[in-house]
Amino acid sequence: MRLTTPSTLLLVTSLVSAAPPASPRITSLKISGTGCPNDSGSVKSSTGSLGDSASFSFTQLKGDSTDNCEVHIQSTGGSSGWQVAVKEVVYAGNVNLKPGTQLDTFTQVYWSEKAGDTTTFTGHLTCAGPEIKDYVTIRQSTTDLTWSKCTGSDGNPGILNVNARPAISGDSGNYDFKTATWNLTWRQC
Repeated sequence: MRLTTPSTLLLVTSLVSAAPPASPRITSLKISGTGCPNDSGSVKSSTGSLGDSASFSFTQLKGDSTDNCEVHIQSTGGSSGWQVAVKEVVYAGNVNLKPGTQLDTFTQVYWSEKAGDTTTFTGHLTCAGPEIKDYVTIRQSTTDLTWSKCTGSDGNPGILNVNARPAISGDSGNYDFKTATWNLTWRQC
């Protein structure tokens, strides 16, 4: 019987979750929803690839009730034999909440090839008082991962769809999200 030391386990975990030698380049970024209308140019990729993370900026994901912004990503050129999943979503932006108001963030992640296999992330920011008026960061994470297909020779993991929906409930408030970062995890297949 062979025992594995904790340091060996840590190394194996790092190899499984790190991006492949060549990360897929984003070749198409499409948007839809009330918080980022089609062809508005209101969402921009800050990274240009799907590596350990992918970052985006928003100009129209703001309001005082609810909006949604769905980002559709196609990519190519990654190492073959890998799968990727979104493990954490981080939003940052300006938030103003009066006492008795809550901001909920819902994020749905799925791959077009397996649209029925969806992961939902949730986050909450509640104002019990005094008023919250600040630039905030909201983190959402999960262990219920939705994996892409296995990349082939073209390095395409499939079409990744991420739908962000902030919602205000209670007395009075508003949000103006400026950025989102999707932290990714990888495994060989």
